[in-house]
Amino acid sequence: MTRFLSLALPAALFLLAHPILFAQNAASGPAVMQAETANLEQTELVFAPVAKLQYFVLEHRSPDQIAPSDAKLLEGRNHDVQSEAEFYGYDLSAGSWSYEQSVCSMMPDYVMLRYSSKDALGADSVFTALVPRNGGRIWLVPVLNHGATRFKSAPVDPRNFQLFGRVVPGELALKNSGPDGKWLSLSVCYAEMTGALPQVPNQPSLNIHMIKAPPPTLHISVSGKEHEVRFVEPVSSTDYKLWEISYDAVGQITAVSDDRHSFGEPVVRTIPEPPTKVMPQGAAPPVKVIPASKLATPYPKAKAVPPPQ
Repeated sequence: MTRFLSLALPAALFLLAHPILFAQNAASGPAVMQAETANLEQTELVFAPVAKLQYFVLEHRSPDQIAPSDAKLLEGRNHDVQSEAEFYGYDLSAGSWSYEQSVCSMMPDYVMLRYSSKDALGADSVFTALVPRNGGRIWLVPVLNHGATRFKSAPVDPRNFQLFGRVVPGELALKNSGPDGKWLSLSVCYAEMTGALPQVPNQPSLNIHMIKAPPPTLHISVSGKEHEVRFVEPVSSTDYKLWEISYDAVGQITAVSDDRHSFGEPVVRTIPEPPTKVMPQGAAPPVKVIPASKLATPYPKAKAVPPPQ
């Protein structure tokens, strides 16, 4: 992964995603935190007068919400999806499989579908199918099979770097991997293609448990040719993933990491009241007794005056 210079260096560029204006309704997802969730494309950045925890997500459509033209396409390619799934060990005729569309504007020539199922023991099976709108091969990304991953997990598998470069047109990849494009949308599309369902908080630090997690951020190397996108994805009530996706000069993915971190516990310290310090009592001063003979009389004694003659 490309190393980037410290933010202290003036030659390095640093872009930070400010709170994003959300306009559409959210798809249902795990209620990790109480906050606003919405579907959107990364189209507008605004400065919010009051800091508010919001989430960036892609739009998801159930089978009855898919556009009629895409629904007709999927009906005609259903057998091809089953055949491709069988090649990777998935049996769509067994169990209760369901699917939904992940709407990614970076893939205008493909319909991205997420298939999922649970077996009798509750283990998950998940894969992503990329169905071309203009004919051609259906691409499949295996994620989980009865709870097990492949030798390399889908997000970090170089095969999927290449596949993403195939289904995202080169001009879109080039434009949107840099500061003038929708770099968060592009990166979340990759995460969804590899089986994740990211809900990206705009300011994780507004939640005390993620106070050290970074906001959605684009780092640019000093040369300006390599870019790295970082964002956080809460995955449970106790953990979150930190995604780091690196792009080369033409917008192709070169490295990905999705390390898992535990929520930090808030540090609360109660400072004890300082103990009372008892000052030592000094010794009583000695009493000096003055003899009566040496006592001074405050008033002189009156002299006897003889009577007049």
